[in-house]
Amino acid sequence: MGQKTVVCPTCKKPVKPVECGRKAQSKRYVLVTYCCPRCKTELLTERLEVQI
Repeated sequence: MGQKTVVCPTCKKPVKPVECGRKAQSKRYVLVTYCCPRCKTELLTERLEVQI
């Protein structure tokens, strides 16, 4: 993910999300969750293709 700033709904401040979870969805895809570095609220979820 290109580090973009989003406004956290809990903190009400612009933050750069940090990766806080990674889950295998299939052999080709993983689900990556990004959270607020301050309050750990989930902000974004992204589905990435795994490069083999």
